[in-house]
Amino acid sequence: MLCTIPYNDRSQFVHIYTEQLGKITCRVTISRLRRSGGQRMLYAPLSVLDMILEGRPGQEIQQIREAQLLLSPYTLSMSDPGKTSQCMYMAELLDKTIREVEANARLWQFVRQSVELLQLAESGSANFHLVFTTRLSYLIGFHVDNSTYQPGMQFDISEGIYTRGPIYHPYYLTAESTVWLHQLLDTDFSHLDDLHLTREQRNTLLDMMLTFLRIHLPEMGNIKSVDILKELFI
Repeated sequence: MLCTIPYNDRSQFVHIYTEQLGKITCRVTISRLRRSGGQRMLYAPLSVLDMILEGRPGQEIQQIREAQLLLSPYTLSMSDPGKTSQCMYMAELLDKTIREVEANARLWQFVRQSVELLQLAESGSANFHLVFTTRLSYLIGFHVDNSTYQPGMQFDISEGIYTRGPIYHPYYLTAESTVWLHQLLDTDFSHLDDLHLTREQRNTLLDMMLTFLRIHLPEMGNIKSVDILKELFI
């Protein structure tokens, strides 16, 4: 589950990333959601559903005949504002970067595993959204060759490369900040606690990665949940 979009007093649209059909839009009746707290949680950010759809594949707006909640880290982490905000951020980022209307098994599996790992993450969980963003960038086609890094280099955000040469535009990381990026790109979900970043460093890297994606995907626009996310981790 990625996001909900109000339509009228009786219904809303939901964007869902599916294993078999890619990204789809479904119409949901609001009255059903109001009557049932369980129904509302079906459409919370990053909820994982088992669904039966009505209509034909390729239809612009799908209808959900049946839906069962399999996993909702948003529900389980309500006592953890950090994880809740990460759910909102990750779902919004996925919604604004995924354009595929066909199945992509590798990307879907990454999203599903990320939901499960966020639920389990403890030590180093403040860095989870950073690693998620770098891995997602790679899977949607924007790869940074981390092996080319050498001490003293800067990172050219516009070109997506490490460089020693002068950079004549504002989209770059200083040599000091580039060290943090190199460490981040070398980190996977199983080594989150190896990243020792301050809130300022974490926010610098998040801004850089979103700028990098926005340069390549201008239609992505702003990620509204970022402001909340930045305030929560020390």
